[in-house]
Amino acid sequence: MITGIFRRLSVQAKVLLVVLTFLALMPAATMSVVDARLDVQMREEARQTLVTAEAVFRKSLDARADNFLLRYRGLAGEARFRVVAGLPEPDAKTMARLLHDLAADSPGEHELFLFSTRADGVVAGERREPAPLPAEFARASAALTRVALRGEPAAGSLGLDGNIYTVVAVPVDDAQGAPAGALTVGVRLGAEAFRELHLPGTEMLLLLGDRIVASSFDTADRGESVLRQFTAAASRAGDARSMEAEAGGDHYLALGGHYGGKLGPLGFRYVLLSSFEPRLRALEETRRTLLALGVAGILVSALAVGWLVRRVTRPLVALRDSAAAVGRGDFSQRIEKYSDDEVGDLAQEFNRMTASLRTSRAELERAMQTLKATQSQLIQSEKLSAVGQFVAGVAHELNNPLTAVVGFSEVLKETITDERVRGHLDIIVRSSQRCHKVVSSLLSFARQHPPERKLTEINSLAESVLELMAYDLRTSNITIVRDLTPLLPPTLADPHQLEQVFVNILSNARQAIEPVQREGKIIVRTRATPTQVVIEFEDNGPGIRPEHLARIFDPFFTTKPVGKGTGLGLSLVYGMIQEHGGNITAQSEFGRGATFRIDLPVARSTVPEVFRSDPAQVFASAGAGKLVLVVDDEPWILELAAVMLRREGYTVETAQGGEAALALLATRKFDAIVSDWKMPGLNGVRLYEHLCATDPAAAEHVLFMTGDVVSDSFQAFLRDHSLACLAKPFSIGEFRAAIARLTDVHAR
Repeated sequence: MITGIFRRLSVQAKVLLVVLTFLALMPAATMSVVDARLDVQMREEARQTLVTAEAVFRKSLDARADNFLLRYRGLAGEARFRVVAGLPEPDAKTMARLLHDLAADSPGEHELFLFSTRADGVVAGERREPAPLPAEFARASAALTRVALRGEPAAGSLGLDGNIYTVVAVPVDDAQGAPAGALTVGVRLGAEAFRELHLPGTEMLLLLGDRIVASSFDTADRGESVLRQFTAAASRAGDARSMEAEAGGDHYLALGGHYGGKLGPLGFRYVLLSSFEPRLRALEETRRTLLALGVAGILVSALAVGWLVRRVTRPLVALRDSAAAVGRGDFSQRIEKYSDDEVGDLAQEFNRMTASLRTSRAELERAMQTLKATQSQLIQSEKLSAVGQFVAGVAHELNNPLTAVVGFSEVLKETITDERVRGHLDIIVRSSQRCHKVVSSLLSFARQHPPERKLTEINSLAESVLELMAYDLRTSNITIVRDLTPLLPPTLADPHQLEQVFVNILSNARQAIEPVQREGKIIVRTRATPTQVVIEFEDNGPGIRPEHLARIFDPFFTTKPVGKGTGLGLSLVYGMIQEHGGNITAQSEFGRGATFRIDLPVARSTVPEVFRSDPAQVFASAGAGKLVLVVDDEPWILELAAVMLRREGYTVETAQGGEAALALLATRKFDAIVSDWKMPGLNGVRLYEHLCATDPAAAEHVLFMTGDVVSDSFQAFLRDHSLACLAKPFSIGEFRAAIARLTDVHAR
């Protein structure tokens, strides 16, 4: 019967019926499939977010333990621990005082300190109220303490009295380096540390047993609700690792685990949660949108298909073919407009849609390129920061031997009359000073500096950068031609930012020259106008294409291959020069090199020249009858200082370390005390503070010296106490002049 009725319908009705049937079924099927896939994708994204969050959370806890382990390994190696630990029998009172001082010096939530030996167990302990008693802590952390007593550092986490502690145990050796005991420290995981561990976009519960000790939820009820659901799921499944939970109207995917390190089950549990409530709302909105679009499509089709069946056939075929091409990613497809009716409008809308998709795809690709470039820049910044920290760390180890090389070379020059040998010694001195300049330039370039403006001599700054990059340019077969106009007027600038500008331009020139020239050349030129200082960098590289010349200062524009450049270097250079009130331009003829010109304004005023005394005049009255104490942990520095000063008639005593200096200071008075800033054990600052407390008059005779990077805090210390600091390596003249000024001032 149905077949007979269908046969009696007109073609238009048949087509309309079939179209309407399919139009009704297809959106429903599509919505069902899309809904199912979106639901699966939503939960998978939430699960991946939690897995990543868990990895970051555990890595952060490991890093926290490693930091404390590194800190207390250094403290355990100090002389005060080694001496007390090396007593024939552990002195509990002395060790307790030592732990009390350690607790007082430790910031934040360091609460529990124990010292243990294999023979006597816990010798002494210290705690901060309301931390648990040391005996309870000792029992809980016994596993880690045993590892440390075997000579290996260990770290872990444990729960005690409703709190979570990060526990580190480090071996302590006596003064002869033999194992003597173990130092165990407990650091409470407080609110601040919890905030640092909490990752944005997730919620976190920390548990001891079935009790919540820390929660990122805004109310306690929500955390308790999640915990009850998680506990119920664990009881049903035997051991639940992940589940879905609901709290306060929000839906979460929860992931649980245990963290304890070497303490194993004594650690703590955690539950990480990722809310997919926004995704659920978006999914519901998508359902409503698909339903509305489906209904609208059916109604429009019912009106159009009835009388446009024949006319629609050809455009629909074209639409089908073009839609298939778009599905394959070809957004250049366009449909010919066959008429001015709805079919023609459909063709126009399809064309606008493909144009919009093409634009959106281009914008997405640009956004991805920007993201990759930013990521590369961040990675490069981290690398530069690591280089700066490494260079600062080895500066002291380089400057101390350089001081000995420079000093003893100058001493030999004063005693040797053979001109050939004196010439060789001059070469040694100049080479050592060159090494010192390279170290200083690296430190100046690698360290982070706050923005500053001061009178800057451009020629000196350019020479400093060329000295820093001399090896890199020389090994690239690039010759530097200096055309520096003497007596340039100063400019008011941040020298560290200008150094970065010069290094960036020279590095770009080197990278452009190397692939195309066997022997390159860069001309560095300076000159002045009545109002500006001009710096030019001219190279004989391949030049810049005309279509690129106008864009080289745009952010993220680069002609280098993917992964070889971020396109931010010249953009940053442009911004720095603009901040200085200057201008930077580039000129190039493709195939004939490029020239970068920087114009900086001349400073309106100058600073009076700093008076520098003549060392020969300073030494005229130095020496006889004056007693000098030199304190350093390097034997050759002590020997060098003694040789320098005794030749001028000074009586010199040396002390290898702050403790030895205290013994000498207790027996006699000195006209000058020269002390290294950084020394193991009692350093220079603590030696000075001891003098201020016991002998203020002697404290006025102190001169510091250092081969390390002077920190901001030490510079403030020097200013506050009106003290001087002599940087290593120093020449004989500089050292003698500093001593003579110090003794002459106090003699008057």
